[in-house]
Amino acid sequence: MIANFFSKTKPINFVVLSIVMLIMFIIGMINNLSENISFIFLLKKSVYLLIAILTIFILNFIIRKNTLTDDNTYAILFFILMFGFFSNTFFDKNIFGANFILLFAFRRIYSLRSSIEPKEKIFDSAFWIGVASLFYVWSIVYLLLLFAAIWVFKKRDWKNVFIPIIGFITPIFLVFTYLLMVNRADEFHEFWNVNYSFDLYKYVSIKYLIPILFLVALALISLFPTIRKSLLSKIDFKSTWTILIFHVLLSIVIVAIAPIKNGSEFLFLFFPLAILFANYLQIIKKYWIKEAILYLFLAVLITVNVI
Repeated sequence: MIANFFSKTKPINFVVLSIVMLIMFIIGMINNLSENISFIFLLKKSVYLLIAILTIFILNFIIRKNTLTDDNTYAILFFILMFGFFSNTFFDKNIFGANFILLFAFRRIYSLRSSIEPKEKIFDSAFWIGVASLFYVWSIVYLLLLFAAIWVFKKRDWKNVFIPIIGFITPIFLVFTYLLMVNRADEFHEFWNVNYSFDLYKYVSIKYLIPILFLVALALISLFPTIRKSLLSKIDFKSTWTILIFHVLLSIVIVAIAPIKNGSEFLFLFFPLAILFANYLQIIKKYWIKEAILYLFLAVLITVNVI
């Protein structure tokens, strides 16, 4: 029933997906309620909710524009449900803001497989990564994804090696210039407070362990059939899939080195994993298996939020 409903992209799907996002947001707000409810509190939370719902439509645009999945909304559903696994993702303003901005970079990176305006796409991608890094410094890791896309999509003009550097530096230079003009240059150093931690002990907690093990298991199950499909597909899809797998690996690196491990860092994995899971669901012929996977997702979601 769920698999059938989301198997096609229809306007009603986005109404339902927005409601599901609202439910995930409310669950997250209940789980992270640490201050008295006031008008200002609700106003701030409403901004987060609006951005989260806007993300649904941006994500759909990226998927449709770059044909990352077939004509369905599985990826968006997976993306939203993962918010319920790690409810902190809504309320870490730096990580939440960085990931929203990175969507604009990913849109341009994946569109590099087209031969239309490659230099503009490369500059735009690096520019948005630069902006995102002002929110969360480890967003800089995605420059490697951009360079990988330049290589894999055969945009290997020597100029394209330097364009990402210029694009990345541009927003950083503009912010520094503004802070210098208003005598707040010292604040610039706060953007580049590079901390990291490899302490994964917190993930041993059952609250994190259940969703992590579930996502790892589903990712491994999804990986081999989807790779096999990509190897049998046209060269452009094969190239896109190479970038997607690299995207997953880079996101794992960001999660692993995150200085504060409170679950919000997993947001970096939502986009590539959602695409991976959606493509796996498309390969499955039997609807009962698709339904089982989606109901397992719901079961994990409920378990995580009741323990």
